[in-house]
Amino acid sequence: MPRVSSWLLGGFTAVATFAACRSGGVPLPAADAIVEGRLEAPIATDTIEDNASVRIDRARWTLRSQNAPARDFWGDIATLDIPSAERAAKSFDERAFAIALKMLMASNPENAAVAFQALHLNATDPIVRSRARIGLTMALSWQSDWPALAAIGADPDSGEIADSTAAQAGVERWGKALSLVPVPKIEVPEMSVTLPLRRSSFGTPVVTVRINGKPHEFWLDTGASMTLLSDEVAVASGVRLAASDTLALGVVAGHIPARAVFIDSLSMGPMIARGLGAALVNKGALRLDHRVVNGTRHSVQIDGVIGTDLLRQLDLVIDARASTITIKRPRRDPRAVRNLFWVGYPVVRLVTQDGRPALFGLDTGAEGTYVTTSLLKKQPKTSVAMRRGSIGGLGSERHATQWVAREIALSDGDYAIELKNVPVAPERRWTFVNFDGVLGSDIALASRMHLDFLNGVFDVRKSASGGVIVTIGH
Repeated sequence: MPRVSSWLLGGFTAVATFAACRSGGVPLPAADAIVEGRLEAPIATDTIEDNASVRIDRARWTLRSQNAPARDFWGDIATLDIPSAERAAKSFDERAFAIALKMLMASNPENAAVAFQALHLNATDPIVRSRARIGLTMALSWQSDWPALAAIGADPDSGEIADSTAAQAGVERWGKALSLVPVPKIEVPEMSVTLPLRRSSFGTPVVTVRINGKPHEFWLDTGASMTLLSDEVAVASGVRLAASDTLALGVVAGHIPARAVFIDSLSMGPMIARGLGAALVNKGALRLDHRVVNGTRHSVQIDGVIGTDLLRQLDLVIDARASTITIKRPRRDPRAVRNLFWVGYPVVRLVTQDGRPALFGLDTGAEGTYVTTSLLKKQPKTSVAMRRGSIGGLGSERHATQWVAREIALSDGDYAIELKNVPVAPERRWTFVNFDGVLGSDIALASRMHLDFLNGVFDVRKSASGGVIVTIGH
């Protein structure tokens, strides 16, 4: 489980070959019990070598409240069920925490920061104090308020971080390193502007950005907490160090060394961010090996990453089929139906076919979507199978026998995301939120994806350039 105080670089999760199996006519136990090995006797399972795929089709499913299981206050918070959490709260501290989180989920980080800070300083419940501190870092990160982040201080309710590398990745260390960097000024056009979009060989969205006027190719990575660039790009573009400290960034393989830098100007088409704090890493850390069918590895070099620090400021539509990205300034819309929340990490609320809510992290820097056993508990009749696969990322690649779910369907309300042979991972928690899975770049490749963090909008549908089934596998 990631530490709350670590910056997550996100993305860079390369999920390769998938295979699955189906047993004979004997009814199978619950899917989560099979995957977690909780059966009294082993069962025979088949294996397949079919690749994972994703398809977008029209489907209107709605939440059904009667499907909600009984939970306690923190169980409701873990599923971002704020109305239930408010009803389950047993103290003023818990009710205040639910209200503060509701503010953050409503894209109101300023008021959320005030509420979380008051709880962090004054709550009598140590659990509320500690988790309010987490909420405070989320709200201040939304605003890029580095001096305030630096001033939070250590968490007395959890103790100091023993791992020095993890400490270097803490938000307080980043806040201190960037404390002299003012809040960036971001200029976004009122009218929508469409720019060319490409895809990396990993399938991730790629755009041209200009760093202090110099063009470079950056990934769009909703799983990254902040914008990042290689040292080679920094030197070529005249980027300045913000502090002398060597820090760290959390990635899929652990941590990588990083430095805090100050970018005078970063532009993506007409969008310009002036005075942007960012992370600098060694060029070698941004080189990924990509395995092709014949086993030959091809190196993929990344110039940098546009993270959620900038993407949260945009109303954007990613249309991979049309090879375009459309951006404009977001305007608050009280009629918007919220299903996208930034709680230190982008979270999308989807709906299963039987009306159950499912929370998915959104990571356009990850090659493949996966589900967790939390979702299998909600969908116990899901057919699962085994396959030999590999998981790669910055710093490592490992091979393992994996479980996959043969068919999963989830809807954003109007369209269904139909997944086949999707990997199953252990239950995952980000801070105090439980994930049922993570949506990767394969979803963006298969759809026209609309993201608007201000109004909490995540919307996928078929591209105007035609529907497509995206297969993930190498």
